[in-house]
Amino acid sequence: MSLMDPGSVRNLTATTSRAPSQMSYLFSDRWAAALNGSFTAALCKVELRRLSGLREQDRKHWTELSARATPGNIFAQDWFMEPALRHCGKDWSLRLAIVRQASGAWLGVVPLTFAPTIGRMPTPCWQSWHAEHQFLATPLVLPGAEKAFWQVLLAWLDREPRLAFGLSVGPMPVCDPVTLALASLCAEQGRPLHVGDSFTRPARLAASRPDRRAQRLLDTELDGLEAKLAAERGPVRLVMHESGTDCDPWAAAFLALERAGGNGRGTRAPAGDSANADLFREVIRHGHRSGTVRLASLTAGETIVAMTSWFVAGGYGYGFKMAFDNSCRDAGPGRLLMRRVARALDEAAPALFDTCADRDMPSDPLWPDRRALGRFIVAIGGARRRRLFDGLMQFKASRDHGN
Repeated sequence: MSLMDPGSVRNLTATTSRAPSQMSYLFSDRWAAALNGSFTAALCKVELRRLSGLREQDRKHWTELSARATPGNIFAQDWFMEPALRHCGKDWSLRLAIVRQASGAWLGVVPLTFAPTIGRMPTPCWQSWHAEHQFLATPLVLPGAEKAFWQVLLAWLDREPRLAFGLSVGPMPVCDPVTLALASLCAEQGRPLHVGDSFTRPARLAASRPDRRAQRLLDTELDGLEAKLAAERGPVRLVMHESGTDCDPWAAAFLALERAGGNGRGTRAPAGDSANADLFREVIRHGHRSGTVRLASLTAGETIVAMTSWFVAGGYGYGFKMAFDNSCRDAGPGRLLMRRVARALDEAAPALFDTCADRDMPSDPLWPDRRALGRFIVAIGGARRRRLFDGLMQFKASRDHGN
């Protein structure tokens, strides 16, 4: 069955509940000998740690993992995830699930919470966590160690499931190596795997073949809107904020524009939420300093009418946040800015640009491809526990389809 089989789609919600306190377990079993690639080890360590419980050496390992990890989820890297947990991770059950190599270095990490339900189904599970500003929840894993990461983590969860019957992770891109490794391992082990809350969103591949006719029609429309905006406000131009300059004024202006009600793509976090605002400022500051973040504004005359930010790392691009001036909404300032950004990407096209737009947004000539994502729910525990979980999930699926 395809990972994106429409028959597997479920609408899932989760509420946090009590989780075990900080734990550290060692295991050495048949899976330890089967770790893939160069990460074969006789002994691997799995820990659940609070952010506040990380030592200085732990933070160094996290930074090293971020520097070496595949660019599949920039939001899981330490410079983003650490402030996200600090500002927004108020759930007291939240832990970092760390898979360590025998040397102590981190093989992979994913933040987890404990939830008593899957949707309305009273089925306790471990669930991956991400803040409002994060648009992916893929674990951070060393390249080539994707299967090893899941082998170690699932083997530990089988041994220490506590009250949980499953592990729910996502949203994760269907074609990401981490996702494919999970699906492959579950198939090998005969472990039940269910796909829930699957959706697509606009994206752009370097090898994409856009519809030229659709692009011409869009350009005609946007040219008219830009002329209207210029007549009302003044000349329209794109301003890129170069690395090395002070980005705090840009961030302050963005948050002010967002608070005024001009929310565009990627603005799911409440503008008035101080924790999200603090996370936004910190991430923009770090990303701008490191050259990871790109900041752009569209001005008309002397007025900023739209602002956006995106990340570029390892040949991948990720849309982050966008806001526009509601008073000129009829002129489509957000669309005009996105056209300028898309043209800028033509000059240095990433292997993939994920718009991180809202789920199931319609197709767009600016972003002619689609990226499929989903939440993946895996059975854990012994054979009887897994069968019970599988039966509960199948019952949930039949009930959801009946509705």
